[in-house]
Amino acid sequence: MWKSLSALFVTTLLWSLVLSQPETCVTPLGRQSVCVSLYNCPILLKAIEQGASRNSMVSSFLKGSLCGFHEGIPKVCCGPLPTTTMQKQTPRPTQALAQGSSSYNQEDSSPAPRNQCGIDNNGDRIYGGQLTELDEFPWMALLGYKNRTGTITYQCGGTLINRRYILTAAHCITGAIVPKYGHIATARLGEYDTRTDVDCVGSECADRPQEIPVASAYPHPGYSDNNRNKKDDIGIVRLAARAEYTYYVQPICLVDNRDRLETGDDVYVAGWGKTQFERKSPIKMKLRLSIFDKDACISKYRPVGALLGENQFCAGGVFLEDTCRGDSGGPLMKRRPEGVWESVGVVSFGPTPCGSDGWPGVYTSVARYVDWIKNTLKITNVRHNMYYSS
Repeated sequence: MWKSLSALFVTTLLWSLVLSQPETCVTPLGRQSVCVSLYNCPILLKAIEQGASRNSMVSSFLKGSLCGFHEGIPKVCCGPLPTTTMQKQTPRPTQALAQGSSSYNQEDSSPAPRNQCGIDNNGDRIYGGQLTELDEFPWMALLGYKNRTGTITYQCGGTLINRRYILTAAHCITGAIVPKYGHIATARLGEYDTRTDVDCVGSECADRPQEIPVASAYPHPGYSDNNRNKKDDIGIVRLAARAEYTYYVQPICLVDNRDRLETGDDVYVAGWGKTQFERKSPIKMKLRLSIFDKDACISKYRPVGALLGENQFCAGGVFLEDTCRGDSGGPLMKRRPEGVWESVGVVSFGPTPCGSDGWPGVYTSVARYVDWIKNTLKITNVRHNMYYSS
């Protein structure tokens, strides 16, 4: 009996040691480290206590070291601060930010891992207004389209899910958008105010946006522009170069395919779409919505010929509070209790005009397509590797 108890104790101890091992991570300086509580990383904790965060470059480094939360306490990828020389560097040109235009990387074959995604550095701020903070929702992407004259206009949104791929709507890749605006050509990451090259709020300035050409795009094979209900309105965009993760550019987590949204749940949208003043917003906007009852939503859209399916859901329905043209393809987001943000939906379509009272917007359920997303990343990454290797 004592031998059995001893064996059980040893086994339990070994499992506790295994489970308590911190997750590995990479610091903003590219060094391998571990993701630990801020209070277990003396070098970064000391920098914060000494007021180093008032230096904008060091502040960006500290925020870029975030790798998650545990019971409301931030976790950091613990490592040394940048040198004085590095602190004085100016932002590099956009071309230098994009890495390895034709290189294969296994990391590109799957969404960003849970300990490295969905980290919004404004997680403790109150959502009251419409304008986002300078560094809020760092996974947002603007998709640009080149017309026959070579002019690029930004018509859709998207969500960065790893260094190489953006999640968006299928109708932002194929169909009527092509003859109207041209083929998708570029993606802009880290944008805040489209009117300025370098965005600043007060004394805080962001890095220059990363403008990366699009290599290819993959609408879901079940999508057809002729369907009024926008069935399978989801797609993947592959970038021609890998994005660099910074304080202002981070991936979002994908919702677990077992998670369910309940009527009344709070969700959030963000983008540069049209406002109630019938013009596009130059500044990234945000809006809190509630999940709308699915049966009631089906009844709303049935008379106009849109028969919603099981892979769609609705949110909003409050007068003048809705996504609108230009927000298409962007994310519907939910914040988990531990502070991590997930993409739960893709902006698909809604009423005309936008923000009509009692008419919610329709979203493609990310949970229903997680397997397709993961398979698409694996297949297309291998395909590109074979192409560049031949």
